[in-house]
Amino acid sequence: MEIKEGRTIISVPHLEDKVSFVYPAFNGTYGKIADEIDKAGLKRPNSAETALLVDYFWKNPEEKYSSAIISILKKNWLWEFTGNLYLPKSNDEINNGVILENNPKIENGKLTMDKNSLVQRLKENDPLVKFVPFGYKTGSQSLIELGKNKYIIERYGKEGAEKIVEVASEYKNQPYIYSFNFVNKEETKMSALGNYWSFYDGLGVGGNYWVGYDNGLAFGVEK
Repeated sequence: MEIKEGRTIISVPHLEDKVSFVYPAFNGTYGKIADEIDKAGLKRPNSAETALLVDYFWKNPEEKYSSAIISILKKNWLWEFTGNLYLPKSNDEINNGVILENNPKIENGKLTMDKNSLVQRLKENDPLVKFVPFGYKTGSQSLIELGKNKYIIERYGKEGAEKIVEVASEYKNQPYIYSFNFVNKEETKMSALGNYWSFYDGLGVGGNYWVGYDNGLAFGVEK
């Protein structure tokens, strides 16, 4: 790990390279934080990058900022700038599942996801857009189930999913996935990672609740 003082940069090893996060975290609604991250000339953290950050500090509790970052994860929610567009069952080609988009549009503080453009990007194999049919397990589950969960794998990527399982193993209780099993209409939600409940020692993977006015935190990423 490398630390640069002034604008404190935390560089976390990743494969043959590194991902650099700016400390401290931005605090507020995802719309407010997105705007502040953009103005700072940084990149919004997606799900895979957030998994990389929290996994590193769980594994290295002696590092300078480990206790502060672990405390955030256990007491609050970290925004992951990955959007969830839940689709009802229909006659459309893509239906009855969730479209995941890295760094979705946020307009006037609200998450905006356009189904038609996202479906086109899926057809073009855009790596920033994924589709997961309903049928994946939600709610409380074992670490083995979490690691095999298609929603987790597509949201975090194969490597990120492994890291989320490792983080979840640090808690006393089983992890919990907040997501829909079905919807009657299109639902657009942001992603977050944090504590299941304040009184429950278990990792919560949020994907079906936040609508724009809830507070959370996020670490900007150097481009």
